Amino acid sequence: MIIKKTAAFFMAASLMAALSAGCANNNKNNTSDDDIFQTINTESVAPIGSTEIKGELGKQVTANNTAFTLRSILVHTDSAAKERFIFFDIDLRNSTNNEYTLNTLNNFYIKLDDGTEVFSDVRSQLYARGNIKKDKYFVDPFNIPSNGQFSGVVGGFILNDEIDSFTVCFFPTGSNPNDKGTVIEYSITADNLKELDSTLLK
Repeated sequence: MIIKKTAAFFMAASLMAALSAGCANNNKNNTSDDDIFQTINTESVAPIGSTEIKGELGKQVTANNTAFTLRSILVHTDSAAKERFIFFDIDLRNSTNNEYTLNTLNNFYIKLDDGTEVFSDVRSQLYARGNIKKDKYFVDPFNIPSNGQFSGVVGGFILNDEIDSFTVCFFPTGSNPNDKGTVIEYSITADNLKELDSTLLK
């Protein structure tokens, strides 16, 4: 009890000292709280997923100055562990004058039929780095050149090997990683799953 009271006393004393210092420096520094808050990026964005776009494998979708194509869903099945590693083969064209960075955790997720959301898993990324050719697989984060195109395999995710239908979701955030108002969704079935082959594996 004594320790708690002593800690509380010092916290209160520190707070009073900080307030006193602020008052003492008021005539020397006219910076207000409002000025400080103005330096924070307050760019407004739409609510997450408020605009849904249905995409199709192999067909380009344009949103937020981004032309995105989900070319295929690549998988590695670990039968012993009863797991399936999921990767995305994508094309992404940036039509702005600014290069920006995307990453799997922020820009992609998988939605299961029961509504569960699955996010990227580091184990799948470790597998990819060790087994997929270096010029084919790109680790997070990956850069999208200005007025240019990014093409390659990214990810991944881990699902139970019995799950063969789900929805792939992509946020075309562009240069603002918080701009998730638009989500592009792809309905995936077992026929869409493609096992990694010798053209991609080391």
